[in-house]
Amino acid sequence: MKKLIFVLTLLGLGLNQSYGQFQTGMPTSNLAGVMGITVNPANTNYLNNGTDFMLFSVSAGLLNNGFYLNPKPIPTLFSPEIFKSFTGKSSTGEKESMNETFDRVFNIQRSLKDRNYIFADATIYGPSVLINYKKHSYGVTTAFKTGLGTVNLTPELSIFLLKGGSTLDLVGKTFDWNKATSSTLVYTDIAFNYSYEIVNTYKSNQRIGISAHYLNGINSINITDMGGTTWSFFGDSSLLMTDGNLRFNYAATKSGKVAELMESRGKGFAFDIGYTYMRKRKSRPTVMTVCPNIRYGGRVREFQEYKWKLGLAIMDIGKIDFNNQTVTTSYANANGPTKNLDLEFYKGLFALDRRLQFDFSGNPGVNFDLGDAYTHYTATRFQFQFDYNYKKNLFFNFSGSQRIPIPGAVSLLSPNILSLTTRYEKLKYEWGVPVSLIEYQYPVMGFYYRYGPFYIGTNHLLEMVGLRNIRGGDIFFGLKFNFSNFRGV
Repeated sequence: MKKLIFVLTLLGLGLNQSYGQFQTGMPTSNLAGVMGITVNPANTNYLNNGTDFMLFSVSAGLLNNGFYLNPKPIPTLFSPEIFKSFTGKSSTGEKESMNETFDRVFNIQRSLKDRNYIFADATIYGPSVLINYKKHSYGVTTAFKTGLGTVNLTPELSIFLLKGGSTLDLVGKTFDWNKATSSTLVYTDIAFNYSYEIVNTYKSNQRIGISAHYLNGINSINITDMGGTTWSFFGDSSLLMTDGNLRFNYAATKSGKVAELMESRGKGFAFDIGYTYMRKRKSRPTVMTVCPNIRYGGRVREFQEYKWKLGLAIMDIGKIDFNNQTVTTSYANANGPTKNLDLEFYKGLFALDRRLQFDFSGNPGVNFDLGDAYTHYTATRFQFQFDYNYKKNLFFNFSGSQRIPIPGAVSLLSPNILSLTTRYEKLKYEWGVPVSLIEYQYPVMGFYYRYGPFYIGTNHLLEMVGLRNIRGGDIFFGLKFNFSNFRGV
């Protein structure tokens, strides 16, 4: 079971956010409330005197462009029979490798590219709140996040991850790692948000906002080719590494106890900064009065109708310094053979580290460094949102997220996403249909729905219901309330 967990994590199938992954559903809505500040810290409550309280929100997702499953409803992949396949014996009674089990159970197909990617994320938001007061807005969010980003995977390296080094697909082949990098980060996040209305005229409204995050690092993994690493396969699970220029860092524990797994291994911070511009449809806000016939008991709620709204933000500018139960290794000019590296890979971080050090760290000419601390940067990205109010309650939204990597640094990587969403929103309910382009090459279509305080959705609707090859899947749902207990002014 430990092997399975490690495989799923590195392949992006193990959903341990998350790192605040860009969701193309609810956060683009005017009624996203506290979820809105997770895509732009200048987003605030729709009601000018509103208080938005989120009890919880959960999101989890997987994206890749190299492997797929034939169309089938995704929920069928979580049947008890699937889990028994990994914990029991094969139908033939013979002992299988993890790679063979994956191939047998899922019949994974492939359409590999020159540069393949895998992204996985999961986020659990705990109690969070956002309050408007005159020109000011204040918010607090709490979250548990985990994310994996892998880019620049060559076809051969992708096959190695799935089938191991002894597969016939790799026999006699030599390939360059192509600066492939994979980073996983697990942490808790407490964020404090503030935004301010800087301009309010007859034609426009403008806000700026900032969120400051306190981060508690739990786990971190990073494997990076610094350039020039070459592998050659012999067919007996042996390979020859030439000009190895690798970095392998991790912060983890061998313990299986939940309390020890969740221990802090590093501290850090991050911040977001954003700006919104609203072109008004009317010069004065539309007023909604609750219980107007009760003298002194009514509550006036206001919201601003607009023609269009633009938001710009830079998110997750930050880092975590890992220095507890932490190992950092680097290899330069590493040359030589190794056997069964794929088996060590699936056993876990510590087995892989031992194998690499045993086979390469002492070889002639290799430059090997070993340390106990490193810095893992968060998934910095630029995000924009353009929202057009076509007619009452009907909106078209164009949004995007572009990662901003830090050259040479250990950094979490988020996917590049463009998304066009049609939505119909009212205070009581709303629905939306996002169509998104992942890494500017792979389109997906989703659907989300909110009724009152509850919302649920996915960005992979066709895959969920079995109408398309499965290259990924995701789901998000949550429960939040909007209170307007302050008298309007």
